[in-house]
Order: sequence, then structure tokens, then C-alpha cells
Amino acid sequence: MAAMASSGSRGAIQYAAPSREDYNKLSDEQKTRVSEAFDLFDSNKDGFLSYEEFRFVLRALGFELPKAQTFDLLIRHGQKPPSWTHDQDCPPIYRLFSLPIVQAIAGTLIRQRDPREELRRAFRLFDVDGKGMITQDDLRRVSKQVGNNIPDADIIAMVEEFDASGKGGVDEDEFLRLMMSKK
Repeated sequence: MAAMASSGSRGAIQYAAPSREDYNKLSDEQKTRVSEAFDLFDSNKDGFLSYEEFRFVLRALGFELPKAQTFDLLIRHGQKPPSWTHDQDCPPIYRLFSLPIVQAIAGTLIRQRDPREELRRAFRLFDVDGKGMITQDDLRRVSKQVGNNIPDADIIAMVEEFDASGKGGVDEDEFLRLMMSKK
């Protein structure tokens, strides 16, 4: 990790840039999502995110980190604003996150994700009423929400093909097996 010492008094806070190793291993699609989230929440378009904007970016990327954890990231990786007076330490609340810092942090978080837990989260997006399976009605609803009206015959065929026990829908275990076999 590269570190930049702040100027000033004894015990000055060290600002550390996180490793970009995990970010560099992300797919192009994942990298694009991180950059788009940054651009969306960089409200004043100055190339930096405030602490609150940073928390919104993490949420947009699917991370619900506790405040203590995001505040720790602020302490460790937040940078002094470009306009900050050089002879003063910068209190954490005024520190900012640049795009490279956000990319590095998001890359690490994304690479640490449990793929099975991500698939469970995706399953719950289909099974909004918590019945324990994805039905034809769920597929129709999601298909319409994303503007991709799948023909009814295709929806019926999908559910029948992957509903191993014939219960009228794809349960979470079947969904996980199906999606994990695609990787």
C-alpha cells in the first residue's frame, strides 16, 4: 500500500491508498459498474466523493456495510480535499474518496463476495413474496420490469425444465445449482 504522510504535527494521520490488485482482476462489466456508480453519486462532478456519497456508491454496488466499517475506510483511505491547507491535519469528516480509491475498495469488496450468497440475493429479487420458489408469474413480472417481454411459452418451458421436483417453480437449491453450473 502506498502511503502519503500528512504534513503537520507529531502523530499525523497516514493516508493509505488501498491495493488495486483485486480491482484489476474484475471483469470489464464489473469495472464499468463501479465507475458508473462513482459518476452517478459524484454530485458536484469534482472527481471526489464525500463520505455520504461513498456510502451510497457502496449500497448501489450491493454492499450494506455498517457505519463503523465505512468510517474505518474513511480513516484509512480518505484523502484531504485538494483545497485543504497543507499545514493542518484534515479531520476524517472532510476527507474525500477519489475514483482510484473507490475502485480499489470496491474491487476488494467484490472479490470477497460469496457467489452463493450473491445468488441467494438474486433469487430473493425474483421471489419477492418469499414463497421459496420462482414461479412463472415471478418470471413474467421480472421480464416486464426489465422491458424484456419473454413469450409465455418460453417462461413455461424454463420453469418446467428446471423444476426438478414438479412443484410448479424453481426453488432456491435448484436455482443455485443452475446458476453455479453456468460459471
